Amino acid sequence: MKAAVWNDRGSLDIVERPVPEPKPGWIRVRVSAVGICGTDLHFYRGSFPSPAGLLPGHEVGGVIDALGEGVQLPVGAAVAVEPQSFCGECYQCRTGNHNRCPTRILFGVTGRGGCAEFATIPAYSAYILPNDVPSAVGALAEPLAVCVRGLHRGRVQSGQRVVILGAGTIGLMSLLGARMAGAAETLVVARHPHQQRAAQALEADAVLHDTDALKERLDGAAVDCVIETVGGRAATLMDAVHLVRPGGIVLMLGVFDGTSQIPALDFSTKEVTMVGSNCYGRGGSHTDFEIAIDLLRKNLKPLTALVTHRFALDQVNQAFATAADKHSGSIKVHIIPS
Repeated sequence: MKAAVWNDRGSLDIVERPVPEPKPGWIRVRVSAVGICGTDLHFYRGSFPSPAGLLPGHEVGGVIDALGEGVQLPVGAAVAVEPQSFCGECYQCRTGNHNRCPTRILFGVTGRGGCAEFATIPAYSAYILPNDVPSAVGALAEPLAVCVRGLHRGRVQSGQRVVILGAGTIGLMSLLGARMAGAAETLVVARHPHQQRAAQALEADAVLHDTDALKERLDGAAVDCVIETVGGRAATLMDAVHLVRPGGIVLMLGVFDGTSQIPALDFSTKEVTMVGSNCYGRGGSHTDFEIAIDLLRKNLKPLTALVTHRFALDQVNQAFATAADKHSGSIKVHIIPS
């Protein structure tokens, strides 16, 4: 099979690999689509060390192709992949926080990913999609599950005023999730025109180009929750603490590199709660992925519209370059391996 692997130059090579056989308790998936996310771009830009030899790809949708011993799932079913393995026995796993498991492996980041024609995963990582959700669209379930967990941890609920800093995939999906949760008003700060249009299409109440314009629009109105989705080296945590009301919540969904500053005096005197959120868990009556897939089914058209570019596997470096360049108009870039 063809697969994309990181080299030691910060780009990817297309290589031939044997088609993997699923071990007991695992399945093989024929990959329909792989999304490129912000974490992947940290590797691409060199802000995270390049994992030479590793297959990227943790946003995966595909079709069950083969079963390992002991697995009873329907071959040919379309699935979304929860790209993590965990022990299932530690305190974190027992409390539904599998993303905190000390032995956890995140496919495509700390273990082999899905940027190939085939991938093997634990059977428990496969979520069968509804009949009206195509397998390639299943790759959107992963970033949506990130937002599901984040909105839960940020306690976003009906009647709130919510500000979202950034309008990439996570920002836009957070917008949709906040609206579905019943937020009374959603305001989005988006730098790029194509992101502004996407936020407007998802019916944000206001879309502003910077925080100064946002402050003017708010005119002193209280903000219950600020969702930070930019990450990197942005000063957005400073903005978030300044914007949120006393006693409000700042939710961190962006992936930062290096050290970030906060206005400590404001943070303390306003009694702001800053909440981190990482990936997805399995606590409660439904897992974050199950909730995400239900949201995906109910909002199929607007969420599918976030996929602005699609590339063949042989074009993987062009795909990454497009995802990294926001002047390209990209929001979500998908690689279609076969």
